[in-house]
Formats: sequence, C-alpha cells, structure tokens
Amino acid sequence: MEFPEVSFIIPVFNRLDLTRDFVARLPATLPAGLRWEAVIIDDASSDGTAEFLAPLAPPFRALRQEINGGFARAANRGAAAASPTATVLGLLNNDLILAPGWLEPMLHLLAATPRVGAVGNVQVNPATGLVDHAGVFFDLEGLPTHAHKHRRRPPRGPWRARNAATAACLLVDRAAWDRLGGLHEGYRNGMEDIDLCVRLRREGLRILVSHESIVGHLVSSSPGRHDANDANTALFRQRCAATAARWGREEWAGEYFRRYARRWWRMDPARAWLALRLIVGLPVPRRFRPKPENPVA
Repeated sequence: MEFPEVSFIIPVFNRLDLTRDFVARLPATLPAGLRWEAVIIDDASSDGTAEFLAPLAPPFRALRQEINGGFARAANRGAAAASPTATVLGLLNNDLILAPGWLEPMLHLLAATPRVGAVGNVQVNPATGLVDHAGVFFDLEGLPTHAHKHRRRPPRGPWRARNAATAACLLVDRAAWDRLGGLHEGYRNGMEDIDLCVRLRREGLRILVSHESIVGHLVSSSPGRHDANDANTALFRQRCAATAARWGREEWAGEYFRRYARRWWRMDPARAWLALRLIVGLPVPRRFRPKPENPVA
C-alpha cells in the first residue's frame, strides 16, 4: 500500500532512559518508504532529557516546554508544529515497546475504512504478558474502562469498532484533529484522549482498534501520571459522561458477562441484573443515569 505521511507526536517528561531507548528503536520498526517525522516535546524535564534531545537530527525534532503543562498541552504544541504535509498524527508514549509491523495495520484501517477518525491497537503489559488495552468501553456512568484487559490473547478478528482508544499509541486523522482543536487542555495527564474520541464520534467518525497491531506498553511510566485523576474524572463527567453512557450501555453489559464468564461466582448480583436488563432491551433505572453534560467546561 502507499502510505500517507505521518507525524509522530511524542510528549515526554523525565524518564530519559525510556526516551533514549525509544529514539534508538523507532526507525527500525517503521515500513520502508514511509514519509515520517517524530516531534518530541520535552515537558520541562529535569533529568538530562533536554540535553539528549538537542542534537537530534531529522526525521527527529525536539521542542522544549519550560513549564510542565501536561500531556494535552505538549501534544497540542507538537501537532501545531507538525509538517503541514502530514495527513496522519501518531500519538505515541515513550514507554512503548515497538516491533516491525506494528504500524501498517493501523495505517491500513485509517486509510481504507470510511469515516474513521482514529485507530488504536492492542497493548500488552510486558511485566505480565497479558493484554492491557484493546480499546475502551464505557460503563453505566459513562466512565471509561480498557476492553479485553488481563486476557492472555488479543481479541478475535482483525479489528473492531470501539467507543474510544488510548493515546498511548493512536493514529488520528489530521484534518479531524484540526477541526476539533486537538486535545482539551483542561485535563492533565489523563482522559484527554477519551474526550477526543467522544468528540470524534459526535462528528460521525469511527474509532477502530486493530487487533493485528500489538505493542508492549510499560503503562504509566511518567512521574505524576495519576496525580490529577479525580479532577480529570470530574471534568469528563461534565463534558462527556452522559453521551458516553448512552453509547456504552449494551457494550458494557456484554463486557461484564465476558469478563466473568469463567468466574461467574464473582459477579456482583446488582451489576449482573443491570447487564441482563440492558441485553434484553429494558431501560436503565434513573439512579444509574449520569447528569446532563456541559461540553464547554
């Protein structure tokens, strides 16, 4: 296939060890003939990252944030500086473990499937060998959960449409990104990617997850990754939760029963009852419905 031009956007904060390894390994994992660049945004690191990045030559480029502003702000700055001819933005974490062949299935889905806004993939935790992410589904409150988590094998089939996917490894249509204004900077190191997926879906675009692209992900390696979890969740509830809950009801019910299929005795009776109601088409009781949204929050 003829590949589109890709600009990889890689925010980093400290963890020079991971950034050094990532820079060394990335080029060898990409297909021959791909036009690409890697824009690395140093989010005010203090561990020598700036000195390491300074002499890098194209296709690598480095930007420096003097004040740590979090993932969303760094990614938005990187995207704004991306090559104007790149039609795909690839959001990547520096704690990924990539191997040749990871990118092609994702590019194929983005290019060959109608109305696709973003493509994610399967991410495996190297410490356990188990799947950590194969897309995201929403619970009855509209909050996200990684699909297929802790399974030994990837999901069946080459790909699946999901409600969202993590930006640890995510290809985004550049035109759609620009229309939506990138990531919402009210989030700090969490939920900004899920918010983006919700906005893409509101535009009628699909989020696909390739099961043929499998990468290792060390998971939450940057310092302070979870410091703002409560504030991020509160903002997501304001902006997206009611919509996400409507989209996610049937998917949540199926995921709940699949998760406990071999350990049915661990099911929560109330949740199992709710899941069964959704599967047979009964409405969700009012107490489980999230509050109305304020999407401009």
